[in-house]
Amino acid sequence: MIYNFRIDRSGVHKILRRLKEKKMLSQGWGGGEEANLRINQDSYVKKCSNFYTLASTRIPTNPLRMKDFKDGDIIVTPHLPENGKVSIHIVDGNFPECYDYLEKDPYHLNNRFKIKKSYGLDGNISIYNVGLASWYGKLQWLRLPVLPIEEFEASFEKIIQELEKKPDARFEVSELDEYLDSQLSYIIRRLKDSLNSISASNSNISFESICEHLLSSAGYRIEGRRIYDSTGGDVDLRCTRERTDLSPFEAGQTILFVQVKKHLGTTDEWAVKQLLKMIEKEPEADGCVMSLADSFSKEAQTLADRNGILLMNGDTICRLLLRNMVA
Repeated sequence: MIYNFRIDRSGVHKILRRLKEKKMLSQGWGGGEEANLRINQDSYVKKCSNFYTLASTRIPTNPLRMKDFKDGDIIVTPHLPENGKVSIHIVDGNFPECYDYLEKDPYHLNNRFKIKKSYGLDGNISIYNVGLASWYGKLQWLRLPVLPIEEFEASFEKIIQELEKKPDARFEVSELDEYLDSQLSYIIRRLKDSLNSISASNSNISFESICEHLLSSAGYRIEGRRIYDSTGGDVDLRCTRERTDLSPFEAGQTILFVQVKKHLGTTDEWAVKQLLKMIEKEPEADGCVMSLADSFSKEAQTLADRNGILLMNGDTICRLLLRNMVA
């Protein structure tokens, strides 16, 4: 099996050092110096949710996937050893033999896994390499800490095989991709300018209607608009999708709360807080902030990461819109 393994970027240097010195790959949500948050305890989800004051159990439930790790599994860590790079690691032993819990870790990277071998720790694998283009295209959706990515296993195994033959091989940014990315960036800038010129809402041609169109194209039904409470909770769009639309093995509905912001520059954490207030009433719901802004504040990113909220900036929305327009 192969897994995408998101890390706390603020701890990159600590994670990298432990890999190089101890052959240990660290994951967060471990309780730091105060709480014992071993993933191999029955009460982990509840204790983790309470300790980190999370609005739902979605995030603390996800690390339990690490109990499925087996000897020889592949772990892919985007943005390690640095931003724009990726490293690949081979698990050493079946769980729980491969698992180690570090007591009183001030960096909250208590949950650790033994690694046989790592590739890319010298920064020699770019996430923009053409061989990883399909995986990179999905990376923004892989928001939870640990997710299986079987469809990309062949791509990463090919890189491993090449590095086994030639350890000093480098997988740089692909020249054609670089050229195409520059052209796409130009088109996105023009499209964002156009979207900025239309109304925010209350019109058939508005930024909110663009977001509704993208959600509908992804299989969601818009079941409610402009829902709010008296305590700061606010949802612009309440959406549902049948799970069977994606998999015949899953029944029921998935609920998505969306905040739409026609912002310029940076969107702050208020939009995330509005969603979390509403998610408190429906903990099974997912959340998404769709903003035309260039970026989100550090506070917004931290709050979203801790609670599994997807943040979509203007570039991402324009990419989806372009793909939808030419489909």
